[in-house]
Amino acid sequence: MSPGRLRASHSDRERVLKVLREAATDGRIDLDEFEERSSRAQEARVLGDLPPLTEDLLPAEEQPIRLDHQPAFGVFGTAVRRGRWVAYPGDLVLALFGRVRVDMREALLLHGHHRMVVTAVVGRVEIEVPDGVEVRVNGRSLLGRRSTTARRSDLSNPPVLEIDGFSLLGTVRVRAPRRSRFPRLKRRERRPGIDS
Repeated sequence: MSPGRLRASHSDRERVLKVLREAATDGRIDLDEFEERSSRAQEARVLGDLPPLTEDLLPAEEQPIRLDHQPAFGVFGTAVRRGRWVAYPGDLVLALFGRVRVDMREALLLHGHHRMVVTAVVGRVEIEVPDGVEVRVNGRSLLGRRSTTARRSDLSNPPVLEIDGFSLLGTVRVRAPRRSRFPRLKRRERRPGIDS
């Protein structure tokens, strides 16, 4: 199934509405157009209905919903991919004398096993993943480094992110949220009406 036909969530619609509110506030769209686009956003059933509502308001890399299949290239500069975007199998990431940041915490994975080809040549690639994702860092390094801080997932069938590619005098680092070493010792939150 194409990503555009996947069902949209409340948070997907809210991302678009936030952009529309900001555009109306600073005068890029008038009140009538804001109401018309907002109505279409609230009625959107699939992800493909949302990108056309904001495509003329922000550059492609800042869109609230990204369904396009674009590689992330940081060539003598910095490239960033974050927010709600579709992670296609075999995504390409290249840092050539530059830096690339890929935030996968809100990415939409099309498959449970996702493979990325990540190459760093005198560059740096930083990938952030949500908790529960199992990360497998493969590929080769020559005077470079490829590492991850992700721990083995506690889920019975976790999503898998597989990193392939090559590093030459470059760094590829996958970061996951820190876990408490003593999860059972966390302080219990006080709630109104309980023990008060």
